[in-house]
Amino acid sequence: MRQRKKLGQAFTVTGVAVALLAGGSPGAQAAPTSPAATGPQEHALTLVTGDHVLVREVGGKQVASVAPRAGSSDGFVTQQIGGDLYVIPATALPYLGRSLDRSLFDVSALIRDGLTQPPIKVTGGTAPAPGPEFGAALARQAGADAARHFTGDGLLFGGVSKVALDAPGEPQPATPNFPMNTVKIAAVDQAGKPTSASLGVINVDDSRQFGGFPSAVNGEARISVPAGNYSLVAVFPEIDPNGKVTALRLVTSDFSITGDTSVAVDARKATSKITVDTPRPSTQTSITLGYQRLDARKSGSLGLGYGGGTAQTYVAPSTPSQFGESHFNLQTHSESPAGTADPYSYDLKLDNAGAIAANQHYRVTADQLATVKAAYYSDKPARQEGLSRIMFLPYEQFGFGVFEHLTAPLRRTEYVGGSADLLYAEALLSNYATFTGIASGDRTRYQPRSSTPVDWLRGPLAPGLVSPADPTGPWVCSACRKDDTLLLALAPVVDSAGHSMYLDAPGADTVSTSRFQLLSGDKTVADLKDVTGGQIAVPAEQANYKIVYDQTRTAPWFHQSTVSHSEWTFGSAHSGSTGVPANWRCGADGKPDHCSALPLVTANYQLDAGLDGTKAAGPDQVVVTFGHAPGTQNLPIARASIEVSFDGGAHWTPTYFADLGNGRFRAQWTNPASATGGDVALRVSATDAGGNTLTQSVTGALTVPAA
Repeated sequence: MRQRKKLGQAFTVTGVAVALLAGGSPGAQAAPTSPAATGPQEHALTLVTGDHVLVREVGGKQVASVAPRAGSSDGFVTQQIGGDLYVIPATALPYLGRSLDRSLFDVSALIRDGLTQPPIKVTGGTAPAPGPEFGAALARQAGADAARHFTGDGLLFGGVSKVALDAPGEPQPATPNFPMNTVKIAAVDQAGKPTSASLGVINVDDSRQFGGFPSAVNGEARISVPAGNYSLVAVFPEIDPNGKVTALRLVTSDFSITGDTSVAVDARKATSKITVDTPRPSTQTSITLGYQRLDARKSGSLGLGYGGGTAQTYVAPSTPSQFGESHFNLQTHSESPAGTADPYSYDLKLDNAGAIAANQHYRVTADQLATVKAAYYSDKPARQEGLSRIMFLPYEQFGFGVFEHLTAPLRRTEYVGGSADLLYAEALLSNYATFTGIASGDRTRYQPRSSTPVDWLRGPLAPGLVSPADPTGPWVCSACRKDDTLLLALAPVVDSAGHSMYLDAPGADTVSTSRFQLLSGDKTVADLKDVTGGQIAVPAEQANYKIVYDQTRTAPWFHQSTVSHSEWTFGSAHSGSTGVPANWRCGADGKPDHCSALPLVTANYQLDAGLDGTKAAGPDQVVVTFGHAPGTQNLPIARASIEVSFDGGAHWTPTYFADLGNGRFRAQWTNPASATGGDVALRVSATDAGGNTLTQSVTGALTVPAA
């Protein structure tokens, strides 16, 4: 299901309902499930600091996007340790291992355990910490100095594979099967004084022997490791008295261990300042640095990086690695000067393969870039939104980014690229202030010198099914049958470009309700509330089925597409063979064996409305493209109809209808003067050559504005 479920201050969204909810039909059964089988995982949650994090999977890669709390700029640490993801304010680094426990920021545990809010953990004890009172609680337990610094900007992130770590600040043994050596790591700042730093250490002969993220506390960290060759990366943030990260320095070092020893890491070696020139004038608003170190086997790696804000960034030049491989990259976001009539932006990803170059001045040219003609639709004026665009180089498996502010409705030219063979993962935060209305799509690619139009939240916004960008790539089937289990996972909201959005958590001013029914003849197979599907056992014999899905969604940040009714009919029988690509996941075991796609009909809408979702009284039209669920044959559409209503669906008016071919139909009508100041509802229906059908109505599909 792609419906947000509230876990206190954590929200979980999964691809398929885990089981029938209480109150389902007595005759309904649900197959057992597991996270691997339930579809792309999306988790939107709130940290105890009040900062928001979206964690999701895109094409087999993990993506984390952050929206800082009100009053803060981009200030977090994210690391992947032992399979868990941690998101930590960068200004907390001096206190990790000293007065703050890293587990305070373990978002994986928050998601896994469904905690309403994790406790603050400090040396010597724990205490509950309601989000709004975080600063006060932290001051009581960890000292006022620590609490004051949770207002800065800058983010650290990292990943390590196949490692288990002990508590930060303590010697960290890799395994008892090797003679161990104690390594003291001394960290000094730009003034040559002992300082706190975030460290990453990996055995580059074999990362299974050691890899982890110790913290330098008061200028020192200790680790226990076997003999061998090692690589170290250190990030030194410089934080002003107001808790703002003003500068950041990244230093790397390779060293060998034959016995107990000391290693120094010196921020003063980071002398190369990073600067980026764009073809048109622009102002940089954020930067992300990424460093990845692979061992000699190239099957284990450690990554550490920094991202956020306008801090000055410096790196220490390095030489090519003797053992394994190293990669250094940066991503920047910049925007056109304030007041530019036709606004534009740049999202750039630049790579240093093998070593960190001494010259860190980058001059990007037009032929390195693709052009995205972006349109951000909003039926509310001046809606504060945020776009996260994470760019992957071929060797990257984890991506991090921040939601960059924008004001919708908006048309903007967005220049993207800078390196070859980039993969993009994008998400839109439709209501920045409350971290609600999150829309996202599958991975995509933009080729240099190409131009691509991309619409966000172009209505009507209706339930449906989304398709993978690569039909044979990693994907969790959302309309399939595996043996005698139907696997159904509707996307509750889909826009014209195929971006999907889950429902917001219900609240005082937000309504999010839905009902999912699966019928067969006169039998109710499943009747579920507030989910968008399930794994449902059915008889082996051929039978006809109907899905009925009703949804109501209202909130202050949008006006249109508030009520929808959708019905799908299709036939299905036992699936004993594999009909989906080998990279797809189906069912409880996550394997494609015996999995076949279901022939559900889909609809894509292209309304002729403005960016604000309005169309004046007079001639109007919509183009609807009917298709099918991914993985199934795209049968011809035998017949279709499109109707409009000017009284909320009480009466429906046929439209002038034209078949454009290949499942595309254009409907034209006139919005009467009497509809001024009101909304227009839309109803479509289609039947394919196999007899599968779709009927869907959307209330408030567009608005006829007042004169």
